[in-house]
Amino acid sequence: MRAKEIVLLVLVIAAGILLYQERTGKIGFGWRPGDFIFLDGEAFTFQETQVLEVPAPASLRLLNAHGAVEIQGAETDKITVTFEKKIRRHRETEAKEVAAELHLRVEKNGAALVIGTNRDEFRRRNFETNLRLTVPAATAVEVVNSHGPVTVRGLMAAVIANSHGEVTASAIAGGLKVDNSYEDVTVDGVRSRCEIRSTHADVSARNVEGGLKVDQSYGFARLQKIGQRLDLDGPHTEVVAEDVTGPVDIQNSYEKVTLRRVGPAKVTGHHSDVEATQVDGGLEVATSYASVDADSVRGGLRVSGKSVSVTGEAISPGEISVSTSYEPVTLSGFSGKATILVSHGGVTLTPLALSGPLEVRGSYSPIILHWPAGGPYPIEAQCRSGRIHWRITPEARVEEKDGTEEVKAFSGFADKPTIRLVTSYDNIDVEEN
Repeated sequence: MRAKEIVLLVLVIAAGILLYQERTGKIGFGWRPGDFIFLDGEAFTFQETQVLEVPAPASLRLLNAHGAVEIQGAETDKITVTFEKKIRRHRETEAKEVAAELHLRVEKNGAALVIGTNRDEFRRRNFETNLRLTVPAATAVEVVNSHGPVTVRGLMAAVIANSHGEVTASAIAGGLKVDNSYEDVTVDGVRSRCEIRSTHADVSARNVEGGLKVDQSYGFARLQKIGQRLDLDGPHTEVVAEDVTGPVDIQNSYEKVTLRRVGPAKVTGHHSDVEATQVDGGLEVATSYASVDADSVRGGLRVSGKSVSVTGEAISPGEISVSTSYEPVTLSGFSGKATILVSHGGVTLTPLALSGPLEVRGSYSPIILHWPAGGPYPIEAQCRSGRIHWRITPEARVEEKDGTEEVKAFSGFADKPTIRLVTSYDNIDVEEN
């Protein structure tokens, strides 16, 4: 092996070690050679508790890195801080020396109180700083942390930035903002608006009363009991949204979207399957190379895309519009206006008594219509290079001209919604329901 190849191999291995340490939270922005925690020996833990003799602030800003943060709101007018120092050294005496020099920093910045540590003063920082605070419940808190979990509960409001760290927030009386990566976010109980930005992590949010906005990638999102609007931009994110009383707007790619008991919903996806049940206000889906399965949708259904299979049941009242290719369309239990445009995919329709016109236009597409109750309905069927099979009573005459078969029936019932079926290079079947 040449010398250049050996050097390159060493650099690749070193880069791999650095990437692993950064991804697993061992090092982060601002790291120094002494931050390689795994190079040191035993971990020694030291703990101290302080009651801050300051007036209760309207807001609190907490700055930390490489450690856990926990903030609890309580019926108190004091701030209590428990500072745990987890220091890695070969000998306890060395750890004690570091612990003696490592301390809290408390500063006033206008109406805000800023709490942090003097971590940056250390050249060799092989330690974690864990902070547990009890604060007045009326406090709004901002947390800036990295490489460690953050837990907040019982606060007025919270803003959390925690790269490479898990976030748990509950019982927030006002609004909540979360920005994190590589670890999960769990939210339960926000009285006002909630915004979450996360990457390479799972998000769970429930009992959000003021609406929810999620910007997430490469993870899984479970969103439950959202009181107002839900907006989610989630490439490569599987989504389950349940019990959303307001509108739903989801952008997604390559993962499934599941909606249950939601308000009017719009899904824009790419290679994104959509399964929707009990949508109140209509469902609109634009996707490709995927499937759409809709059940019990009030307010209409609109689906567009390439190579999208569509299954719809109990879509009423409301208008149906489907445009797709190369996949089947199966609709049942609908009554309103319906327009289906398909190429290279079959269409099977089982409507209720019609209250609006029904039109299907296909190319290389077989059409099966189970005759709706409440008829007869004026119908025109046209099939080029295929056959029309009429299997209902009374019989209708099938005429053929220049390779095209046509049926026209019940034209005298002009007060009824019309049915028009057109396809080519395949058959049309009209059958008893």
